[in-house]
Amino acid sequence: MKRNFKMSSAFNVILGAFLLSVGSCKEEELVFPPKGDQEAIVTETRPTAKPTNLTYVSAFNQNIEVHWPALSDRVIKAQVSYKDGTSDKVLDVTKFNEPTIIHLSELKSYDFSFQYFTSDGTGSKITKTSLSPRAYEVDYKIENVTVQSIPGGVTFIFPTTSQRELPGKLSYSVAGKPFEVDLKGNNVDTVTVSNLTDETQKIDFSLKFQDDQWKRTATAQPKMAPGLLTYKLILPTVVPYMEGTNLVLTWENETRDPVTVNVQYELNGVKKTAVIEKSTDVKGKLSFDVQGKATEIAYTMETEGTASPVQKTQVNPLGLLSKTMWSAETSSIETQEGAANGKPQSLIDGDITTFWHSTWSSGNNPVFPHWFIVDMSKIEVFGRFGMIRRHNNTTGGFKTFNIEVSLDKINWKIVGKDLTFNSADSPAAWQDYSLTPVKARYIRITMTAPMNSATSTHLAEFRAYAY
Repeated sequence: MKRNFKMSSAFNVILGAFLLSVGSCKEEELVFPPKGDQEAIVTETRPTAKPTNLTYVSAFNQNIEVHWPALSDRVIKAQVSYKDGTSDKVLDVTKFNEPTIIHLSELKSYDFSFQYFTSDGTGSKITKTSLSPRAYEVDYKIENVTVQSIPGGVTFIFPTTSQRELPGKLSYSVAGKPFEVDLKGNNVDTVTVSNLTDETQKIDFSLKFQDDQWKRTATAQPKMAPGLLTYKLILPTVVPYMEGTNLVLTWENETRDPVTVNVQYELNGVKKTAVIEKSTDVKGKLSFDVQGKATEIAYTMETEGTASPVQKTQVNPLGLLSKTMWSAETSSIETQEGAANGKPQSLIDGDITTFWHSTWSSGNNPVFPHWFIVDMSKIEVFGRFGMIRRHNNTTGGFKTFNIEVSLDKINWKIVGKDLTFNSADSPAAWQDYSLTPVKARYIRITMTAPMNSATSTHLAEFRAYAY
């Protein structure tokens, strides 16, 4: 028994030392694990010596949210310290199953200190961090709205900030008539204003969001012109022409937005209509029988629920154009070919016995490629052209060429490439070329290679056909 008593005393000494060492570490380890009958139980939710695993959220409305981890019941509170303005703030937190929301007076970086306390007032080591709140929701929505032009309208895209509905107003006027749209921020954050047809005029919009919870109002006055209506993009690409006995209308619609084309015309004194509805073809086409006769048509194009003004035009069978109002220019001219020859106008004077010639008599004669440009003085639906060689020469001239067209002499479209021309045919005859009908005012022929070894070239006459 005595021996057993000694062993018991030794055990008590060891136990007391152990408890003393644990007590001395309270600042390092706040919470004891639960006591068991035989040994200590360590759990995953046991807190560390200082606040860790905190989740911070920079929230809207100038708030910071602190989300707490699972804690032992030995932690009875946490203390959050920070400075806001000139005031030192201390916040005691006792509910850890919900986030702690701290409202701040400024949009800037704040220094925060976090500390745990036990029931006997022992404090843990301190965790420090810097956090910045986010703006008020209504301010953020107004400041970060995306305003975009769309065909025939303007779209406002507001950022979604929370689950709370934030009411607002969008106001504007068109032609002196006021309009107002209710906004439902966070529920509906994309708002489109449609039926705006004048893309040349910016519209003054007024935006407002109201947050009654925070007694906060935010406003803005953006300016934006509506985007070009799709039909306005399509109309310049419309090409009317004859194909056999049919009248054909073609157009380009890169947007692929649905377009409805409605054509009114008369055939043998009877009024008729040709329609294609909601076509999304990139290259649209509407064809109808007019018995190959010259026909006046009136047509509209409808996109986004808005119809274009009525377009009227006369469509004729393909015919040779008069050159009366034409002019021409060339890459070079030759002055040693006689008064009627060598110059650009000789290409379009209607006389196949005169000719244009590139320069050959200078000390620095130009070489291939050579070119000439014809200005038809107005836009035509160009569908065919012809050329005839110089009447008294079969050894010079060119063999290959390209043809381009333009509406403004700036932007060119190639409509024929690596075409061949016989500059040595005998007798000289017109050589004609058919094209896919295209709108053009200017025609440019670029001669790319000679018939033989000559570096200069020549041509008697150029002609064009249109609808």
